[in-house]
Amino acid sequence: MDNRIMQRIVEKLKDSIAVPLSICDVSGRVIVSTEPSRIGQMDLLALEALNINSRASAAQGNGIQSAGAAVPLCFRKSRLGAMVIEGGGSVEIYAAEFLAKTIEILYEEYAQSEKDKSRSLERDQFLYEWLHLSSEYTDSFKKRGEQLGIDVEGPRTVIVMEPDPDDYPLIMPMVQKLLEPDDIMMPLSQQQDLIILRENAAFEKRYHRIASAISCCHAGVCSGEGRLYTAYRFALKSLHLGKILFPSEYLHTYEKMRLAVALSELDIPGMEEAFSRLVVKGKNARLAETAVTYIRFNGDIQKICERLHIHRNSIPYRLRRIQAVSGRNLLDSYDLLYLYGSFIHYIGKMEGEIT
Repeated sequence: MDNRIMQRIVEKLKDSIAVPLSICDVSGRVIVSTEPSRIGQMDLLALEALNINSRASAAQGNGIQSAGAAVPLCFRKSRLGAMVIEGGGSVEIYAAEFLAKTIEILYEEYAQSEKDKSRSLERDQFLYEWLHLSSEYTDSFKKRGEQLGIDVEGPRTVIVMEPDPDDYPLIMPMVQKLLEPDDIMMPLSQQQDLIILRENAAFEKRYHRIASAISCCHAGVCSGEGRLYTAYRFALKSLHLGKILFPSEYLHTYEKMRLAVALSELDIPGMEEAFSRLVVKGKNARLAETAVTYIRFNGDIQKICERLHIHRNSIPYRLRRIQAVSGRNLLDSYDLLYLYGSFIHYIGKMEGEIT
């Protein structure tokens, strides 16, 4: 018997019944009671009920035992102990069996709830380990997954999404309905949620439906990876960089972001310096923001002005300053590519310093 569960049950029932209620273990000793002074005492009615495996009652009390009734308590065909209610009236005696059955049902529900909670915590722990396991899957790890209903092998598509709090109650139930039993959805933080899709015959159709459902929130996606850790890392990177490089878009796939992810992770000393100088030396003139906007809109002056809310006459001065500070010619395709790469490398380095 789980005493904690019985305590919860007695606490739940004590305001609904007019007589003292006690729960005894299989030895007849009181372990939980609405009368704290009874805890630890032996109950003769409980012993009798356990011995005959049926209800036992006493219409009148004596110096040792109070009047009342006792009924054995069972859980999945095994005896837990006995329930005892005090009172000599016939109503209390005949109500005892009904009350005992109520307690058994509540115990079953609470025990199952505790088991589900424990399994859920174990599953969450396993999923966390799975997400961060970069080494080969051992046989014991695979077996743990199988016991929790998770097959760790095979390619997965990972989606890391950042739903707007106002849209969350609408989006998440829609996504949940589209998932198959082998798919997983779980929160990563207050801002991010994770979706893990098994890539099977029906995957493409399911993926496009989910992408449509989450089209109003930023999401990083990585498909076709056999190792969850790799897919998860690339999805996170794609989301982080995609929001910065393509702020007007919402779905940031690793397929598109592959070059940016690679540039952000390359160990090239000084690669970020060209853009870093724009950030430091051109802060007042917003040179870094202007350079990024220039690249993003392919040099379209009208769109740059609309985006930055400045007059077009300010653009030539800023572009000259960008070239002077960064040392790169914006009209040279290679220099422009280098400056863009410097920007991406700068983002990756700043993210690394923050994390």
